[in-house]
Amino acid sequence: MQAKLVLVMSCSMLAGLANAETVTLTLQEYPPYMGEKIPYQGLLTRAVLAVFDSQGIDVILKSVPNNRAIEGARRGAYDGSFGWAKNPDREKDLLYTNPVISLQMVFCHRSNQAYPWKKMADLAPHAIGITTGNYYSEDFTQLQTSGVLKVDAAASDQANFKKLLAGHIDLFPIDAEVAPYLMAMHLTKAERAKISCQKKAYWEAPLHVVFNKKNPNAERWVAAFNAGLAKLEKSGQLQQLFALTREEIYQSAQTP
Repeated sequence: MQAKLVLVMSCSMLAGLANAETVTLTLQEYPPYMGEKIPYQGLLTRAVLAVFDSQGIDVILKSVPNNRAIEGARRGAYDGSFGWAKNPDREKDLLYTNPVISLQMVFCHRSNQAYPWKKMADLAPHAIGITTGNYYSEDFTQLQTSGVLKVDAAASDQANFKKLLAGHIDLFPIDAEVAPYLMAMHLTKAERAKISCQKKAYWEAPLHVVFNKKNPNAERWVAAFNAGLAKLEKSGQLQQLFALTREEIYQSAQTP
């Protein structure tokens, strides 16, 4: 009798595993939020997987080039993707969950300087470094093209941190999570101590999980994800997960 019970339980468990719901999402490279070779495959990745897991949904991650991550979801090659802000063009093809985290663009500067501002135009007297190809918000672009903000372009974020240290620029706008990660990777401890990033964000962009609208399960997945997200947020588990993951990612990136 006991052997039969064990057999029945084993078969039930195997059936449950076989019937476990699975979604396939693209994984892009945008550390520390997402990345194939960083702890937990990124801060946002770990949170997204935890939310789906709380709803009994397994996730298969497909690492693809950044330019294919959203397009693959839009074409239906994958069930969806994550780490995307809303825009009218994408909303034609995609359903969005509630935001999981927000990009927060802040200004970094040398620690021995202060640059208070109420509106971005207040920063007109100062040299601002930007990275070619990066987007800094509609307001920033308007002030840049009108000549109000004085910008100096570099090929990479790392180069802008070096320019900041050398005094070639006064301010460098960058995401509040990306800044300490890149500084940990590319600057020494002594160099990191010479740079401060403001707490005040000049622009925020909520990041969502997205699903292809034509997928018959899309609406149900959005509802399930939103329910799991709300539960983890209310319990404080989501913020705890972010804090622990952030610490581990930054420690793994640090140079002496």
